[in-house]
Amino acid sequence: MGNKVIVAVGVMVLVLIIIIFAIGYGARNQETAIVLTDKTEYTDGDIFKVKIENNLKKNVCFSSCYPYYLEKKNQKTEWESYDYSECPNTDLIEKCVEPRQTKAFEFVLPVLREGVHRLAIPICVGCNSSETFREDQWLYSNEFIVK
Repeated sequence: MGNKVIVAVGVMVLVLIIIIFAIGYGARNQETAIVLTDKTEYTDGDIFKVKIENNLKKNVCFSSCYPYYLEKKNQKTEWESYDYSECPNTDLIEKCVEPRQTKAFEFVLPVLREGVHRLAIPICVGCNSSETFREDQWLYSNEFIVK
């Protein structure tokens, strides 16, 4: 009887250790920056509010030329970016979000085609203000509808 209890306790401890490691591994892989809009439906001219949560251990910085792009989902459910002209200035890092911090910004929504949209945001990870911007990865907002 005593051996069965010891084996049962040992198995429970092993399962608990596996669960703890799995949670820790999952939490490390969830480190990212998140982009959230304040609403899920907009019309042309609405004030568009965005919040960026930096859950990384490094700064997340944005381009001075194009801190975000607007994309529309087409009928094939693929994302298409609106046309943007070339940046006439040197593309520097203008704003950053420090690790574990949140930054919000807003703009007036331009005239867009009706449908499902999202923001696509190129970021520089671990950079600092006034450096030349380099695109390390892209962040995407939640989808929103333009009516």
